[in-house]
Amino acid sequence: MSAFSNFHPILLLVYVTVVVVTMFSSFHPIIVALALIGSILYFFMLHGIRTASKDVVYYFFVFLLIAAAYPSYVHNGFTPLFFLNDHAVTLEAVTKGLVLAGAVVATCFWTKNYFEIFTTNKVLAVLTRVSANLGILVSMLWRFIPIFKTKWHEKQMAQRGIGYYKVNSRVEKFRRAFALWRQTLVQTAEFVFVKPDVMKARGYGMTKARTQYRVMRFTKRDGMLTIGLVLFLLYYIGYFSQHRTHYYPEISQQTLGAGHYVIIGLLMLLPFIYEAKESVKWRYLQSKI
Repeated sequence: MSAFSNFHPILLLVYVTVVVVTMFSSFHPIIVALALIGSILYFFMLHGIRTASKDVVYYFFVFLLIAAAYPSYVHNGFTPLFFLNDHAVTLEAVTKGLVLAGAVVATCFWTKNYFEIFTTNKVLAVLTRVSANLGILVSMLWRFIPIFKTKWHEKQMAQRGIGYYKVNSRVEKFRRAFALWRQTLVQTAEFVFVKPDVMKARGYGMTKARTQYRVMRFTKRDGMLTIGLVLFLLYYIGYFSQHRTHYYPEISQQTLGAGHYVIIGLLMLLPFIYEAKESVKWRYLQSKI
């Protein structure tokens, strides 16, 4: 379980939003790099090196694809590096392509991290304050893809065991795989969309007088994170013109000092630092037993 996920659910959403907005509003190469590093390090903390490495390798190729495609189609810029099909590939386009690729991959990793720590019980805790029916519906939709992947894997393993795919024709093999995929999709959708009706039949959300025990409360730790995010937003807005990077017609000069990068780096690396601190603390307490 992630230690960072123990913060209040709304704060987790605000934190990820602040990180992504900071990255895209500035489009600063170093800020994007810090966001990318922070997201990958936290992803490793959540999933372990062996499991996370597969995703990192996949998104590395996504990064290369975006970084190579952007300067191939966008030829703006003041500094040509070479010519491709009679079009100049400029330093500015290459640089912005690298930054854009980093921002896209960082957003993917932050989204994966967020969905990992923002579980269905957190969805219920937040949305049931508005509507009990809305909370159960969104929580079921939230679980749709994980449930589908689990059922798909189970059915594939079972069908392989009885020789379902042992046919010579590739067309027939594809037809059987598609039939199995369609069956899994229908079963998953039925489970997800029927569940709210089942809960309603049991009396869930039928009266506003129903009370709930809320495990997730706003604590002192949440207050400290809130103050930190507010202070960062005030700082970022105050120095926004220096954070913002322009690439055309030429790359704007970077005037930020090292202290600015330290502040932004702490924001981007906060989940990893907090997770590492709690892990060290836990191992220390175990050693004392």
